Amino acid sequence: MTGEKNEKKAAIAGAAVRLFTERGFHGTPTSLIAREAGVSNGTLFHYFPTKEDLINFAYFEIKNRMAEEIGRGVDAERTERERMRRMWRNAVLWGVDHPDEYMFVQQFCSSPFVRRLPPEEFLKDAPAVFESLTGTLGKSCLEGIPIEVAFAVISSPIDAVIRSIINPGGNLDRDRLIDASFEIIWRGLTGE
Repeated sequence: MTGEKNEKKAAIAGAAVRLFTERGFHGTPTSLIAREAGVSNGTLFHYFPTKEDLINFAYFEIKNRMAEEIGRGVDAERTERERMRRMWRNAVLWGVDHPDEYMFVQQFCSSPFVRRLPPEEFLKDAPAVFESLTGTLGKSCLEGIPIEVAFAVISSPIDAVIRSIINPGGNLDRDRLIDASFEIIWRGLTGE
């Protein structure tokens, strides 16, 4: 794909993410996405034959970047606790630094679109995350529970921390909140 085509596709996806975050999937017509992206409806449908194709494309693009960021530096940590702490911090900071993309992923994961994906799709692009989660959670109170459930148990508190930081009006010590929330989850999962 040429640079111009990549730019158009990225512009369409970027406009869609912003609008989906503001208006929801069903409240965002493709004509508005095309207008916000500076392309015609025909161009939008050339790249994305259906709205669902656009939603899925945006989700996978964001998920790949998010997984890369969450796994950044994890291999350099020596213990499972340090690896989990690094992933926790990376996940929270990614959400704080990319609020529109974060809210889009949350919306996607609560939508019917997610049910059309195989469950293993959530973690396939993040081998370091998956390996650390299964290594740690296999030794915890979540042993034997499907990884999707274990992931939900961990992602819900991450969501609460991200929302506490990005919502206006809070006067929180971000680093203290990230560290304290990790300690609560770590102790709950491992008993340490």
